[in-house]
Amino acid sequence: MDLDEAQLDAEERMLKTVADYDHFLKGVRTGQATVEILDGIQVDIPSYGGVVPLKSVAVIAKADARLLTIKPFDPKTIKEIEKALQGGELGITPNNDGKIIRLAFPPMSEERRQQTVKLLKDRLEQHKIAIRNIRKDALKHVEDNDGKPGVSEDQVKAAKDEIQELVKKYEGQLQTHYDKKSEQVMTV
Repeated sequence: MDLDEAQLDAEERMLKTVADYDHFLKGVRTGQATVEILDGIQVDIPSYGGVVPLKSVAVIAKADARLLTIKPFDPKTIKEIEKALQGGELGITPNNDGKIIRLAFPPMSEERRQQTVKLLKDRLEQHKIAIRNIRKDALKHVEDNDGKPGVSEDQVKAAKDEIQELVKKYEGQLQTHYDKKSEQVMTV
């Protein structure tokens, strides 16, 4: 792997790491209801061919700041959807009237908010470690090119500096995502 390939590979992997953290944050409950919190819910409906994402079998809408409504395309699937929501670790009991499922999000306690922020911080650190491991791999590839014909010491140093700048950039993005989400969680 030459110097440019090492840098491009590192940047691509760092981008994926940031995207993974962002995806994780969308599923974290704040004090308000968000449609994204249901993105990971899978429903087992044999007539649909097995396990399918919730959004492919129902319309999900935000009724107000603390209430989501889920209207199945087929009313016969309401029991399976309700079962999937109960098993989805949301910590919220769904209510249904036979046509629509309602998810009421109660306000989070101060203790629960602090636990959530701690979880966000732990995941942030895991993703920062992943970025540093990507840097380690990229620097190894760069050092493998040191001394090869046509590769100067200045090119190797410049490649190392560029990789370090990528680390700063993507760790900064992770921190920004964390700051924004933790502020949402702590806001009453």
